[in-house]
Order: sequence, then structure tokens, then C-alpha cells
Amino acid sequence: MKGLVKNEPIIVLADEDLTHVDFHQQILSESGYWLRSVATPEKLTTILEQHPVNILVISMDFAFVSGEPIDVEMRKIRSLPTCKNARIIFTTNSYSSDQKQQAFRAGASDYMVYPIAADELYLKMGTHLVAGAYKGVTGALSRSFNLLSEVNMTLSPLIATSVSCAQMLNQTSLSNKQSVYVDSVNNAMKRASVIGDNLRDFEEMSTNTIALDNTPFDLGQLLESLKDYLVGEAESRCVELLFNVPLDVPRSLVGDPDRLRRILLNLISEAFVIGGGCPIILSIQAGTLSDSSVVLEFSVHRKITEDEQDSDDLDELAERAAMAMSELDESLNLVVACYLVELMGGAFHEESSDKDSGIYFNLELQVATVHADKSFAVPVDLRELRVLVVDDNPSSIAVHSAIISSLGFYCESASDVDSAFHAIEEGYLDLDGEPFDLVLLDWSMPGKKGFHLLEKLQKEMTPEQQPLVIVISAFDHAVIEKERGNGKVDGYLHKPISASVMFDTMMEVLGRNLPKTHQRIIAAQGHSNGITINGSGKRILVVDDMPINQQIVQEVLISNDFQVELADSGRSAVVKVCPAPELYDAVLMDLEMPEMNGLEATRIIRETADRESLPIFALTAHTMERDRQRCADAGMNDHVAKPLDADILLKKLASHLGLAVNAKESRDDNNETAIEEYEYVDVEDGIKRVMGNETLYFKLLSDFVHQARSQENQVCVLIESGKLTEAAESAHNIAGSAGNLSVVALRNSAKQLQNALITLEDYQLSLTQFRRDIDNAIKEIGDILLKRNNVASLPTPPDYGALSSSKKSDAINEMDKAFIDRVFVLESQIMAQDMMAIDNYYQMLVDFCDLAIKLKPVGDKLIELDYPKALAVLKQFISDQGYSKEQAEQGGQSYVG
Repeated sequence: MKGLVKNEPIIVLADEDLTHVDFHQQILSESGYWLRSVATPEKLTTILEQHPVNILVISMDFAFVSGEPIDVEMRKIRSLPTCKNARIIFTTNSYSSDQKQQAFRAGASDYMVYPIAADELYLKMGTHLVAGAYKGVTGALSRSFNLLSEVNMTLSPLIATSVSCAQMLNQTSLSNKQSVYVDSVNNAMKRASVIGDNLRDFEEMSTNTIALDNTPFDLGQLLESLKDYLVGEAESRCVELLFNVPLDVPRSLVGDPDRLRRILLNLISEAFVIGGGCPIILSIQAGTLSDSSVVLEFSVHRKITEDEQDSDDLDELAERAAMAMSELDESLNLVVACYLVELMGGAFHEESSDKDSGIYFNLELQVATVHADKSFAVPVDLRELRVLVVDDNPSSIAVHSAIISSLGFYCESASDVDSAFHAIEEGYLDLDGEPFDLVLLDWSMPGKKGFHLLEKLQKEMTPEQQPLVIVISAFDHAVIEKERGNGKVDGYLHKPISASVMFDTMMEVLGRNLPKTHQRIIAAQGHSNGITINGSGKRILVVDDMPINQQIVQEVLISNDFQVELADSGRSAVVKVCPAPELYDAVLMDLEMPEMNGLEATRIIRETADRESLPIFALTAHTMERDRQRCADAGMNDHVAKPLDADILLKKLASHLGLAVNAKESRDDNNETAIEEYEYVDVEDGIKRVMGNETLYFKLLSDFVHQARSQENQVCVLIESGKLTEAAESAHNIAGSAGNLSVVALRNSAKQLQNALITLEDYQLSLTQFRRDIDNAIKEIGDILLKRNNVASLPTPPDYGALSSSKKSDAINEMDKAFIDRVFVLESQIMAQDMMAIDNYYQMLVDFCDLAIKLKPVGDKLIELDYPKALAVLKQFISDQGYSKEQAEQGGQSYVG
């Protein structure tokens, strides 16, 4: 044992409990530290005034003479020249969250609860000596680093051997109890390996020899390995852990995956301890994205939705991280995590006022040059299935619903077993006829558990009516299998769930049940527009600010013998209805409109007309239970989901207006011409939405191009002006129109942009995808219109190139002069780089289908906004055809697009 000399690190222990004194004396004195213990305030003052103190350990029960609050006493101690750089550690016999907060507010560097392990005490003292950076402790620090290196070198092979033995044991025949023991050993060894890695990095940090790796890795795989490390600790602490990583976050990255995983592991482990059992959420959002890198925003926090109560459960985590960045914190986890974040070029930052408590930091990582990002494309025959998420945690619902919706499924939620069963049952019993195809069921909820829902489904519904069920749980499969009884489970998801694993599991479950699911899709498609009703001239007011939506609803209603009147805002609806509500038999009300929205208009109308005399139906893309409740509270009778399904609309009108529903005779599909499938536009579904009126549908597609381009520009202008709410409304309008015309992919990306703008997240990725989808959708619509017009029975235009000049002139005189006029209007628009040029082009495809097909090369360049090349191609076309402005003037017809 080294002799105690005064230039060794000085630790002062203020505690009246002799067992605590003996414990510290035994551990620290034998390690070369000079420990001075005191039991009275007077002796403490004497000791503190005599020597510079490195660490002061004070019991929370220590009785100061003055009886002042602890923060006042600490300020007095800090005022002593010998204690200016001292690290203060508070100890207690029993943990208290309030007491811990009080300690840290008083300036504590650590808070320790007896009993304390010997190795933990020694490691913490070494850490605090480094943090104090006291110039007289060089020898002790050197000795500490050498000891850490020696311990780590000894620890690593022992851990490796233990893990190998546990893996070999798993390959033998084990009882259930033995398997549990082996799993516990595995989890303990994983945690021990993390501690060893932290010790190694701590040593390298102290000697400035740490070096980062730079290798490609997959973020999804990193999250799965992170889950393997954390799941045991989360279960033991009864903490719900969630991963909130949207699908638009790049997965193929380059960096140091092991240390990034350890940063997240260390922070989440600290959050487990500090949070006191509250749910912990790891969120990763994509920030600024370039061709070679992406800024990822990381956060460890406790809630996502506003439905949950505000809490400061994790405020301490951010406070201690801030302390670790300024010196070195008491926690080895935070010391290493904060140092590695800074070493990687990242930075911690405080959460904004609208975010909940937790820790937030960003890192810029390289994007892999060879992208191996997983495709999250859902097969065509599985799109638009209905999924129900059953969970009592609003944040869990929000995370899982966002993933499911982004995959192209319709998603609703329920917070308990009874409401979930009611929703499933309603899907079969009400007039909508929209059963749920898949249920994601949280197994452990307050009150009735997951197996109670399985029992109700088994008992009260036929096998054909029961949806597929994927159980979400923190428990092992064996536990669920034991509890589920005769209930049917089709798949399992183990918390926390990454988007990649959720996608794989859903595709696997739906794939195994493809014949059943596929028949549902076929039945739904065959059922579409399978009914008619006799509207008997009843007058319906359609309130919607989007002309395309108005035309679609109008076509459905007129085809079923209703009279239709239109209004383009809530205010117009009020003006029409309130003076004479008896003029109308029902109102179809869009919710989101300028000036006055549908809810406000309904409340005003209800002052003059009640629910019985004038049914009002919400036209909305928001179909969650809380959205339906908002509509009901405003005075609406029912809702019709967007994109519009004509059958559902007609059934609901028939129900509320007392009309008979007639089934159409089944069509012989074998005699119908197969409609070509496209990536962006579902033509067959779109035609069904307008009651089979192909002419109207293709006219609406052409109109949609004009509307989409105009509103795309409006969205961009609003975003640049910082008017994100107005930009979200424009994106919502595009999504609604695209959905009603079955331009599915564009609808999804417009909805994603809308959500990003509403939640004030980084919207650049969503905006890029939205603009890409608009370009591709418009190009595809052009191809659809061209192909449709090309197959029509139209006279073949003469080959003007083979005619003589005199005969060519005669042939041109027989041509529709309006077309030539429009060609030169198009030329002037292109020369002026007028955005209306693309609209004129698409309108020409409809009006001059036999001639305008030759302008396709011009249209392709217009779609790319390449006006110089479009002008060059058009001039060549005009020259080849021998057109002149004089010929257009002779036709006496002009058109202004």
C-alpha cells in the first residue's frame, strides 16, 4: 500500500454513519487516495479550510449547523478557495426523485444510493478526478488509466468466453427455466461488453488516441442490434421503448456504426434510470440532405403526440449531458456518449418549446455511394388494405400509424380492446362494408389484454370475418403462445419495432394469406359502383373549393337522379342554406376550405336547421375516431372518406334520406377490354369513381395537370415565404384531387408533405419527393391521354410531306384551322416561358387527338420545363408541316389557353 502523502488526491467524506466511513476507507485508502472523514459540521469546516479538496462526499442527512437549505450550504462551501474546483457527490440510503433533483440543483456532480459496489465507487472516483482536472493529481490519473487498461484487457476475453459458452448452451437441449437463465447470461454479457467498450474509449479519450472508423453500414440493422442490447433492460425495468424512424430517413450510410450504436445505447440506458418507468422514444429524423451526406436529428424523449401530458421526467438527462460537455459528467455512459458525438462533428442542442423533455443532438453522416436502401414498395394487390392499430400509448399509435400510412395502407387506431372489437365488428355490419384486413395488437394494455380481443374475435366472428392479427409485445413469443389460448395470431413484432422489421413482418403475414386478402381486393373492386339509387330529384348542396372534386361528386349524384347545386366555400354554403334550409335535402361539406372551413359552416347552419331536417355529411380524408367526433360535435350526421367511393356515398345518402338501394347487374368482365396498369394512375379505379364516364374522367385528368402545376408553384412560393400552414393546405388540396382521380402515388407524397409542414418537421425530403411525383404523374397522364387518343377511330391525317406544294395547300385548307392557331399560341407561350404552355399542350391532346400526338416530343420537354428545347422541337414541327400564321388567320379561329 502506498503511503498517504498530502500531494495525493484528497477526498473528504461528511457522514455520521460509521459503516459508510469504513466502506470508503477500505476501498479508497487502499487505492492510494487520501480520505478524510468527518461527522460534524465544525470538523468539516476545519478540514475544508486546510487543504485543497478534489472530491467532497456528503450524506443528504448531514446536519449543518445553520440549518440552511442544502443549496445555500453548497454555495458557502464553493466560496472557499480550497473547494473552488471540488467535485461534490451526495449520498443517501434510499432513492428519491425529488431529493435527486434537489441535489443537482445544489450543484452536485453525482448522486449515489447505498449500497454501492466497490468497483463502481472506485470507477466513479477516478472519473471525477479526471473531471476536476486538478493539477496535483497527475500521478493518480496515470495510475487510474493504467488500471482501467489492465481491467479492460482482462475483462474482454472473459466476456468473449462467457458469450461463446452461452451460445453453445443454447444449441443443446434446455428446459424452459434453463433457457431463461442462458438468455439472462447473454444479456448480462452484452451489457458487460458495452462497459468494456466504454472503458476502452474512456482510456483513449484521456490519452487523445481515439480514432473513428469510416465504414458503410445499414441504419436498420444498427437499430435491430441496438434493440437486442436494450430489450432485456427495458423488460426488467417495465419500460416501453419505441423507435420512431420514418421511412424517408436514408438507411445506407457511412460512418462508425459501433460507436453510433453505443452513443444511443448509453443515452437510452441513462434515460431508463432517470425516467422512472416512463416510455422512452428514440427518434431519428432526416434533416438537410445532399448527394453525399445527410444530417440526422437524434432525440431520446418520452412522447410524440399532444394527447399525452407534459412531463419533465427526462429534463435531468439534458442537464447532465450539458454538464458532461463542459467538463466530464459523473456518468461514464454520458461522458463517453457526449465525447463521441462531438468527435463525430455533432452537437447537442436544447429542445424547442413545443418539444417534450429529453436529449437532442444531430450528426452529419455520409450517404453510401452504392445505395443498398431497402425498397418499401407494397405489391399492387396489397395496397389500400385497412389496418387497425390497437395500443393504449398515444405515442406508440402515432409511430406505428405513420409507418403504416406511408406504406399506402389505410390506418385507424383504437386505445383499448372494446373499442377495437367495435371497430372490427362495425366494418362488417355497417353500410360502409369496409372490413379491417390486419390488426396490430399491443399485448399488454391496462384492463383487458390482447388475448381478450382474440377471445372475442374467436367467439363472436366467423373465421372469414376475422382479420389477420400481428401481436406487438415486449414479451417473448412463448409467453404470448401460453396466454393466447385458442386465439389466432398470424405474426409477432417485438418492441421496439423498426420500420424495416414492421414492413417485413406485414408483407410476410399478408403474403402467406394472399389468396384470402387478394379475394377481398377483387371483391372490393367488383363491388365498386355496384349499386344505384333513385334520388327522385332531391337537391344536394356540394360544398368544396376544388373544381375537380365538385365535378366527380356532381357526376355521381346526377347519374343517380339527384339535383346538384355547388358552393366553393363554407361561407357560400352558409349564404345559400341559412335563409332557406328547406330548399336542400342534404349537404356534402368539405372540411378544409379557405375563408370558412366546413366545421364552422356546419355550426352556423345548425342554428337554422337541425340534424333531422337537413343531414350534413363531412367529405374528409381524416377518418380517425377523433376526427369523426369533431364532425359529430359540429353537428354533422355522418362522414364520407376521401378519396371518394361512390358506393359508400350513395349508401349513406340512401340511409339518411330513406331511399332504396338497388344492386347493379353483374357485368361480364370477360367482354371488357383490359385497362393497362400504370405506376402513378389507377385508370380503372378512377373511371369507377365517376360512374364509368370515361370522357369525364380523361377530361378531369387533363384539368388536373393544370391544377397540379399551379398548386405546386403555390406550395413552393408559400414555403419560401415561410407560410407553412398555407402551404400544407395547398398540399392537402392536391392530395384530395389526386386521390379522387386515383393518382395514388402523388396523393401519398402530397399527404406526406402536408404532414411534414403541419408538424414543423424538416420537409425538404418530402418536398423533393412531392415535386418528383408531380413531374412523373404529369408525364404519365400525358402518355395515358396519348395512348387513349391514338387508339380512337379517327381519320388518318394525310402525309403532307409526299404532296406537291399545290396539293399540300389544298389539304391544309381541309384541316381544322383551329389546330394551327393553337400551335402558334403554344409557340408564343413557350417563347414567353409561360407555365400555361403545358396546360395548352394537354388540352390539345384532348381536342385534337388525331393531330396532337405528333407534339409529344414538345410535351416531353415542357414537362421538364426545358423551354429552349421545347421551342426548337416545335419550330421543327411547324417547318416540317409547312404551317404558317397566315394559314391560321385564314381559319378565322383563335384560342387563348
